Amino acid sequence: MRRQIWPAEWEQIATEWRHTGGDVDRQKFIRYIDHFNNKRYDEVMKYYHPDVTIEYYTSFADPKSPARTQRGLDGFLQQYQSLHQHCREALEIGDFMLDGNLMAAEVYTEFHFFKDYANFTRGPMKAGDILVMTNWCIYNIVDDKFKRIRVTHFCMHDPKTARL
Repeated sequence: MRRQIWPAEWEQIATEWRHTGGDVDRQKFIRYIDHFNNKRYDEVMKYYHPDVTIEYYTSFADPKSPARTQRGLDGFLQQYQSLHQHCREALEIGDFMLDGNLMAAEVYTEFHFFKDYANFTRGPMKAGDILVMTNWCIYNIVDDKFKRIRVTHFCMHDPKTARL
């Protein structure tokens, strides 16, 4: 059974993991988010295992549809390059927990659409639309790379609160 990790323990756990051969910690994850926010895709892809699987929550637009799953590096890269041709996406890390090869993060996310986008997971978006949400992400780590990622939606925020 996994134990709960409280904020005061995060740095201690990350330090213990680094000393046992692990290479992902909060600071490395923050660097990953910085690469993502700045669309340095070559750097972002270095964090993913070649056989990465990313599972997304069920679409808001169609709650009866199955959750989406993206497999492999190419599909992930293409998905984000396409999305980012229509919006600026910005992430910020909130709570963060690490236990061996399992990592969880609260990810505050903003989407600022500068171009209409008919294929957004929530439904069609128009230039000028802003979405602000918090998601929870769980990462399984293999060979110091993200092998399996699960993204689930927690809550929406008022677009007027956008700050990134």
